[in-house]
Amino acid sequence: MKFRYLHIVLLLVLCSPLVLSQDAWQGFEISSIRFEGNESFRDDALLAVMRTKESPAGFWKFMHTISEKLGEKPEYFDRLLFDQDCARLEAYYKDQGFFSARIDTLLGADFDRNTIAISFLIHEGHRSLIDTIQKVGFDNLPQALREELDTGPLIEPGEPFVVDRVVNERARIVNAFFNNGFADVHVDSVAAYRYASTNNITVKFALTRGKRYLFGGIAVRQDSLASERVDELVIRRQMDFQEGDFYSEAKRTESERNLNRLGVFETSRIEPIVGVKSDTSFEIPMQVFVRPRPFQELVPEIGVSDENNAFNILLGVSYNNRNFFGGARNFETRFRFQLQSIQDVEFSRVFQGTGLRDSSVIGNAELSFQINQPYFFNNKTSLTPSLSFIVEKRNKYYFNPIIRGRLAVTSQTARYTTAFLEWSLERIGYEAINATIARLYFDSVSIDRRPQFNSILSFTLQRDKRNDIFYPSAGFFQSASVEEAGLIPSAFGGLFGTDLPYSKYIKLSGRSQWYVGPPWIQASIWAFRLYGGFAELYGQSPAPVPITRRFFGGGSGSVRGWRARELAASTLPEEGGNAVFEGSIENRWNLLRDAGRLGFIDFSRFSLVLFLDFGNVWTRLNAMRVSEIALASGVGLRYATVAGPVRIDFGFRVYDPMGVPERRWITRRKFYEETLGNFVLHFGIGHSF
Repeated sequence: MKFRYLHIVLLLVLCSPLVLSQDAWQGFEISSIRFEGNESFRDDALLAVMRTKESPAGFWKFMHTISEKLGEKPEYFDRLLFDQDCARLEAYYKDQGFFSARIDTLLGADFDRNTIAISFLIHEGHRSLIDTIQKVGFDNLPQALREELDTGPLIEPGEPFVVDRVVNERARIVNAFFNNGFADVHVDSVAAYRYASTNNITVKFALTRGKRYLFGGIAVRQDSLASERVDELVIRRQMDFQEGDFYSEAKRTESERNLNRLGVFETSRIEPIVGVKSDTSFEIPMQVFVRPRPFQELVPEIGVSDENNAFNILLGVSYNNRNFFGGARNFETRFRFQLQSIQDVEFSRVFQGTGLRDSSVIGNAELSFQINQPYFFNNKTSLTPSLSFIVEKRNKYYFNPIIRGRLAVTSQTARYTTAFLEWSLERIGYEAINATIARLYFDSVSIDRRPQFNSILSFTLQRDKRNDIFYPSAGFFQSASVEEAGLIPSAFGGLFGTDLPYSKYIKLSGRSQWYVGPPWIQASIWAFRLYGGFAELYGQSPAPVPITRRFFGGGSGSVRGWRARELAASTLPEEGGNAVFEGSIENRWNLLRDAGRLGFIDFSRFSLVLFLDFGNVWTRLNAMRVSEIALASGVGLRYATVAGPVRIDFGFRVYDPMGVPERRWITRRKFYEETLGNFVLHFGIGHSF
């Protein structure tokens, strides 16, 4: 990108108490780097621009003498590198619109210790603003392209001039032309003119857009080495374009995503046919290449997960038919047995006769049948009916047999947004294992101990802009859900052919996660989480909220000072509650990212996590109290794998709202015996959020 300036002042002043040769500074360790006058940018941002670094602490230098992979080497002053850093800082300020910025330096040497302290004295001056934006070659544009260019510009008159924003605006403009048929668009120049009279900037974009192309014929080719074949109509209906539509790079890439979402192809590509486009043709023929996966598959399952905020061991087997009666329709049947918090199971009692009914055993067994119809009204929407038979033991006291029929519709409503609509019919029974527990729920309604037969409608909207599913370092994830039960049974009564009680409630819940990886601290990532929700009965509900739809606290994905389902503002946390509020703050620190390997151990895969969790579960919304929000903190260890990190967390209670009043805070308890001695160990696969 070219930038022309009518008036640019480039000034570099180096003020040092001593003027020495390069040799005179050799062997001087950099004790500190300080900035003064940098009102617009943090020290960390300026340090990220420089190659001169401050020497590490003595501990890390000592570790470096033992092994280069375990510590950090001392940093010594290099005059040539330092001069280059001064130029880099000035260039950085100019790229941010501070064209009159001046940077002086002060070098303070300690000859007794052979150290040098560096101070930068920054005079930022006045920041240039964008005065006008000129565009050449933008006349007589199609209405659709004009609207796209006018939506969400990255630079506007009156804003500070920043080179990166101009570069990104150029890319946005080019993509808009690409997506509206102008496949030959060419940027002639991007120029910035600064006027000495006002110190402001005129930005000028000049381009040649060329001809406007159409999608040509679409040829479908399937890998000849694969024995399976998918109906060509199924492939074509996943296209977001048709022959004769204006060419769009965005539609081409989105069509590839549509094919990948089917789950029936190992490889899928959509490409222009090279060499066909010419000066006399306005059409670009397209070729679709796919390699189908084996349609039928029998897969044994042995693994671990952190479902339900706990460490789970699972065994299972599943059968998949990826092209069930054609149409890329997926049929799956699965049997799975899952054992939760295996570290807490009293195997001696289990094998001596108590079996799966032992109070230390928590888990479930499930047999399910599911069909996924990938094209439901359009190629962004799928329909999934399923039937499940479940035996579930979520806590120490109850055994729940469940029959669940579910009809789910999933729709990709936007690039990063997905909507889920579900209707479930479920029969939930229970068997009390501990006869001393006289009630199943906290709600002040008449307790009907027969099984429930519930009709539940739910809608979830989810937006996921994380830069990586397994190891996010930037972006966010947000979801909001609304759930209703009881409307259909109330309206149709005996249509279901049963007089079993059913629950009538409204449930709302939401979750937000944010990830920030400061560029000046490459080894550190900050992650934040908030989660909340509540369920309320309405209309003289014949039954309480079913236990499978309640909120639970504690565990590896919740407040980690408590075990799974151990936290609640009540005497029976295993029964859950109808209101929840939780949050977490994590600092994920890959301190050994450059450590390399030592034998079979890859130190670069290890990372350390410091966390603070807060929250609780209440019986109902109006029972929530700020004083009952629990606090937990701790440290975790991660080891990176292709399926996400394997993690171990050590959590301890900072504030226990249900503890003895005079010993709720960590400062009131014996640190080693009562705090560290009672830590909770959590295992998991993947980050906690």
